[in-house]
Amino acid sequence: MPFPVLSLLQRPRGILDILVYLLDKKEAKVTELGKELGLQPSTCHAAVQSLKELGLIFPREELVRHRQSYIGLTVKGSEIAVHLRPISETLESTLSALELELRALEAKERTRAENRRTLKILLSLMDSEFTLGKFDTAESRGKRALDISSALDDRSGVARALRLLGEIHFAKGRMDEAAKEFNKSLLIRTGIKDLSGASGDHYFLGAIKEKKGDLRGALRDYKEAESLAETSEDEVLRARAGLGIGRVLAKEGKYDQSLKRFKQSIDVFEKADELEELPRAYTCAGSSAFYMDVDEAIGWHQRCIDLSRRIGDVRMLAQGLSNLAGCHSKKGESKKALLCLREANRILKAFDEKDMIVGVEIHTGWAHSKNMEWNQADLHFLEAIDVARKHGFTYELGDALLNYGLMNIDRGKTEEAKRQLKQALEIFEKLDNQQKVKRVREALGGISR
Repeated sequence: MPFPVLSLLQRPRGILDILVYLLDKKEAKVTELGKELGLQPSTCHAAVQSLKELGLIFPREELVRHRQSYIGLTVKGSEIAVHLRPISETLESTLSALELELRALEAKERTRAENRRTLKILLSLMDSEFTLGKFDTAESRGKRALDISSALDDRSGVARALRLLGEIHFAKGRMDEAAKEFNKSLLIRTGIKDLSGASGDHYFLGAIKEKKGDLRGALRDYKEAESLAETSEDEVLRARAGLGIGRVLAKEGKYDQSLKRFKQSIDVFEKADELEELPRAYTCAGSSAFYMDVDEAIGWHQRCIDLSRRIGDVRMLAQGLSNLAGCHSKKGESKKALLCLREANRILKAFDEKDMIVGVEIHTGWAHSKNMEWNQADLHFLEAIDVARKHGFTYELGDALLNYGLMNIDRGKTEEAKRQLKQALEIFEKLDNQQKVKRVREALGGISR
């Protein structure tokens, strides 16, 4: 099988930069590599992991006052880096050329044609910087792109700039600001009959409502996204909307229906080779299977983890590891669970996904409780509850309270368990999650007996 050279130029980002850098430097501290190359910590982590798995770099640890990790090129890594250096120089000169052209254009009074060229460069650079996690730079470019596209009366350009700005707000947890941008984009796309674009806006609006616990509102948006994708004959967008619908069904406790939805989306993504969509689809399937067959759930989460490592999707890697830990805890395998959670936590330190942190804290609390490490378990459950409350994650708050209450039953703290379970019951009744309501009532009934 030929060496997958093209994967070095695609995902994860930063692979080519690291290879060429090490060709010159021979060895580098892992902690300093990202700063030297201007890479986000999560991007750098993913690239280093992929290079290790490809056998292109070797790790070395040195213990002085504290442990320091270094990496260097293997023989195979050096050979490939030598051949890839010209490509890296070409790509760098292309990006530099775009930057120089943009500066030249912005330093003068531009014609309409030059404004169109400026807009094209801004949107291109913005898209690239967003993918690299350079949100602040991308946002600055987005605002300028929005001004120019508005002046040109380029409605398609305005919608694209708004969408990208919305995605930046979404990634940074600014949900109200994100919703404003997606709604503006949706209005424009509806007016110019851009059905695929409107489908994407509805999907993001649904995701915002889902995070806020408005499951009915989320379902409406996801179904509209699905309908628009179907009309525009975009199977991938339709499958992505199906993931959103499946997540809502799961949060309503309809795990068998949600798993069916997830499998349908997975079939589409696999046939279309949509690698960036698959990790989320795999771990969604695992989350629903968890309530019916934990071994099947483990298989889905492992597929998420393996693919996430391969393509460098560190967020989904952390999500898959966290969910896999929950499966191990359910099987009483607390050591395996804690190993998964340690890796997930290392990744999470590089970015700030609050809803993901809630899940990791819940799973960590359970893993410690299985070892009867009650004080440590308390700290993690309380952190999960605090983060969920602070950021308005209604479903996640109910889940944290339910799990904390179940743990307190196990340790004999029934009064505390009652308080937590009653709060969880109120949340799940409002969300109309009958499976969770049933689970909470069963737990409360068990205490009464």
